[in-house]
Amino acid sequence: MTKPQLTLVENTGGWHGRANPQTHVVSAGHTDQHLPLVHQLDLFDAPTLPDLMIFIVAMDKVHGRTLQRAVLAHKPRSIIDLRYVARFDQYGSNRDTLFAYFKSAGSHYALESIPWHDFSMREFMAEDGVHIPRIHHELIELSRGTVMLFVPKPQHANMLITYLHRMLSGKAKSTWRIEQVA
Repeated sequence: MTKPQLTLVENTGGWHGRANPQTHVVSAGHTDQHLPLVHQLDLFDAPTLPDLMIFIVAMDKVHGRTLQRAVLAHKPRSIIDLRYVARFDQYGSNRDTLFAYFKSAGSHYALESIPWHDFSMREFMAEDGVHIPRIHHELIELSRGTVMLFVPKPQHANMLITYLHRMLSGKAKSTWRIEQVA
């Protein structure tokens, strides 16, 4: 028994069940032969890339090789380390290797320490709670390209995502996308 498929466009009657040879949809490991590809919208494939790509890395949980691949794949123009103590002791990497990857990607590394232990989620949500000047400069004033942000723990990544969405929604004149590297 299969679950019903959500169709996001109006059915104009242009296809009739399994007789259409253009149909072939794969979902959750099974093939469904009765839905046309030409009438399905892809929710996750944006037609154009955003002007600003932001990647957040929780450094306590990321594997060194994953971080290296992310740096080489996305080639951030800036890497801003928001940790209180900048350690590079992830499994599978070390400080020298990571900085060599930063250099080969053409990335500028900057340390902008934030005392995470002094902040709560409420302060990141409030308009007057937290202000990080370096992030404001990189994301609002420069507003183009790819930026990678290092935070200590996954919960700090969630706090930062809340802050970034609030800040960018009110001030950004460009499109953006925020992703976590895990």
